[in-house]
Amino acid sequence: MLSQEKALEAVFTAIDELNAQMPSDMQLQKSPDVSLTGDNSPLDSLALINLIVALEEVIARGHGSAPQLLDEELLGEAEGPYATPASLADYVAKAA
Repeated sequence: MLSQEKALEAVFTAIDELNAQMPSDMQLQKSPDVSLTGDNSPLDSLALINLIVALEEVIARGHGSAPQLLDEELLGEAEGPYATPASLADYVAKAA
């Protein structure tokens, strides 16, 4: 099980990996409260999925295995676990 702090570090590492592939105007800030979904997010749905997959890979590299984090039903929830890095870290800490 990952602590909240370790989960947030993993989310930020995944953001770094995603940002390396993104144009500068679409890059995410590494802040717990930045929007990952909705109108205030620079990410489109494909970039969000790429972030979640990158996060699974970061966790697997650090812990040998990773939980399945991608859930189609949760992608459309504005206040769901994918809304911000903080909410994503909460989801990871509970799932890992």
